[in-house]
Amino acid sequence: MKSIALMAVAGLATVASAQSLSVNLSFDATEIAVGDSVTATVSATLEGFAAGSYLSSLNIDLIASGALGEASNVSAVAWNNPALGFNGQGTASGADVLGVQASQFSLIPPITAGDVAVISFTFTASAEGVLSYSSSTAAGAPFSYSVTGPSFADQPVSFDDSAFSSGSLNIVPAPSAMALLGLGGLVAGRRRR
Repeated sequence: MKSIALMAVAGLATVASAQSLSVNLSFDATEIAVGDSVTATVSATLEGFAAGSYLSSLNIDLIASGALGEASNVSAVAWNNPALGFNGQGTASGADVLGVQASQFSLIPPITAGDVAVISFTFTASAEGVLSYSSSTAAGAPFSYSVTGPSFADQPVSFDDSAFSSGSLNIVPAPSAMALLGLGGLVAGRRRR
């Protein structure tokens, strides 16, 4: 009888450890030229949570890996409730997107497992390089992300910035700049003869 109880407890521990939240930023292209724009989308995926559990809050700043351009057109979070004072939008500051603070509660239909788009913005490149983003807990926020629902008796499970990952965007010289470089090479080659 004791072995059955121990196996049941071990099984519960396995289920609990399988719960995860991943938040990913992706770009709709892998490479753009200086002067071009691309849309970046942040999505969340819940795995291993009981039915009725849902993404309940998002409190982050998105920090760019370099000053390679400008963010703009930051969208509102689709599942958010502006009536509760959370518009989720955040503001663009250079390439960074700051103050993305959103929340939903049990009065709002839950977002369950699967990819859930939570924010998008436009990035316009102004310099060459490789762009990616990191997440940092937004100023004044106690945690980065939380998941809640009936299985937690409304005690959310919090996740830190390690739940976040970012794709990368390769920014190359504009085609006209490449043409000028090529023309410069031809002129330099001709002078040597």
